[in-house]
Amino acid sequence: MRHIYALFSSVALLSATSLMAQLSSAYSILDVNDVAARFHSNGLIGMNAASGAPGFFVPRTAGNTGPSPLFAAGMWVGGVDADNQLHFAGERFEQVGRDFFPGPLGTGATITPAVSLQYDMLSSVNRLDVERQLAYFDCLADPGCNEQVDFPGYTVPSNFSLWPANGDVPLGQAHDLAPYFDYNNNGVYDPENGDAPCIFGDRSLYTIYNDNLAPHTESGGLPIGLEIHMMPFAYSSADQAVNQTLFIRYNIINRGSLELNNTYIGLFNDFDLGCGNDDYLQCDVGRNLIMVLNGDNNDEDCFGHLGYGTQPPAFGHVILQGPKMNMDGQDNTDTLTADGYNGTGFNDGIVDNERFGLGRFMGFSNASGPTSDPNTAVEYYQYLTGQWKDNTPLTYGGSGYATDPSAVPARSLFPGNSDPLGVGTNGQVMPAWTEASAGNQPGDRRGVASMGPFTLEPGQEEVIVVAYVYARAGSGGPEASVAALQQRTDSIRAFAQSIVGLLGEGSPCAGFTTGITSTVTKDVGLRLYPNPANDQLHIVLPRSTTRSTISIFDSQGALVLKQEVSSDDQIIDVVQLRSGLYLARVQSGGKSYGQSFVKE
Repeated sequence: MRHIYALFSSVALLSATSLMAQLSSAYSILDVNDVAARFHSNGLIGMNAASGAPGFFVPRTAGNTGPSPLFAAGMWVGGVDADNQLHFAGERFEQVGRDFFPGPLGTGATITPAVSLQYDMLSSVNRLDVERQLAYFDCLADPGCNEQVDFPGYTVPSNFSLWPANGDVPLGQAHDLAPYFDYNNNGVYDPENGDAPCIFGDRSLYTIYNDNLAPHTESGGLPIGLEIHMMPFAYSSADQAVNQTLFIRYNIINRGSLELNNTYIGLFNDFDLGCGNDDYLQCDVGRNLIMVLNGDNNDEDCFGHLGYGTQPPAFGHVILQGPKMNMDGQDNTDTLTADGYNGTGFNDGIVDNERFGLGRFMGFSNASGPTSDPNTAVEYYQYLTGQWKDNTPLTYGGSGYATDPSAVPARSLFPGNSDPLGVGTNGQVMPAWTEASAGNQPGDRRGVASMGPFTLEPGQEEVIVVAYVYARAGSGGPEASVAALQQRTDSIRAFAQSIVGLLGEGSPCAGFTTGITSTVTKDVGLRLYPNPANDQLHIVLPRSTTRSTISIFDSQGALVLKQEVSSDDQIIDVVQLRSGLYLARVQSGGKSYGQSFVKE
């Protein structure tokens, strides 16, 4: 086996250090539901870089002062070029430096510090603002709608102008960056003429970052030329599982000229469940889930951080969609392979739509030795491929580190009983393996879940979707919380599959072109006012309508009110509805008419 090498110069390190001193790292907090999570403009998740405190809280509390299950997280990407040189980008805590920087790439996958500073931000958008924007401009185009009555004093939300929709083409940037609803179909984002951001969730953040502004001072890896679009989003829901979940959709684009072989995408997490010194790691291979649980039934306070107390929760990171596998012109049907066991697109009659699931899971410690934190790009990459820092492969049982040649090679640490067929151990069925069963001492845990290998070609784009899920059982100890987390993960996966445009090659714009604003055909004779409504909604039905049914649906499509009417002028009592966006649908004479409205 040939060795791979990462090249890095001390001069470049000094130059990069000087550059990083000039660059800030903006952040924003997503807190629309029972999660409050900090996201940085260069993709870092969680930690407050200035204070070193955690920045991810669930359940969230006033002032975000409660216990946290996650300290820091981010993405790792690595592969080798035609000369067998390793190219790698990935961060942990930015204690040494940075590998990722704000902004999109231009000609030759380059970017200047000035352009990077322009993109040192996260755009924040509410779904209700988008829906109202589209409804308002629908009203302007409708001769039967009076915008002064239905949308008194409407102005375009100021944050719409910050949406990074179009790149600077003369600089070589892509024309279309962040997705947007092009209201007048002219190919240029202009919110003053009806355009609006396209997002998932009730609220979303958006940032664009790259790995090519400066040398990689965190890992020391050679740059790739990556441009990554990150959209964290969440829903405020009566469903507690959804209300305590945060989603992220990544678009990873190779803007460089290199073809990378044996490419892996990794999801790094430094799990600190309350007190981070008494944790265990675990994974569920079939569910594509990595998780943290407490090492005993009491998560105490430590080092100034609040613990979750007795009956502690479990917290996990689930892969909802991985990168595509290399095309082979076939519909791969073997679902008992490691990739087929938890990937998607297998044995479905469709050629070359197979995607990776959780391929490997490696955990490491805040200590020293071959199972500790990586320091070089080669060590980062070895963790992605399922090897320890000294090239020893992961093996099944104990700590996962063994030099015994008879030890069974494994793909994932601590899978419990989630691999009953032994697909991660080359078909050799093994007993359940957890940290508790191995007798490991609880401690400070972090790890990386990887997907691959595949070939990353110039111009190639991969869409990755993940979610952070939280669960806390009422009794039964940490293992009961793990079981609750597994159940919630199943629920969240089903929920994600119902989100229009989220998975596959879809777009968040699909949720608007076929969602609540166009579920039924709008008729110029149907009017709703006032909009927004408070206690009552006045509905003027289409002319010649006799007996009709008025149905009102919430933004998730659930029926919340239904009423039979026999007049074309009705007042509906909506005082009992929660604040939010709704669709009023009128069915009469075999036809359907619809209009959206906002309940204040």
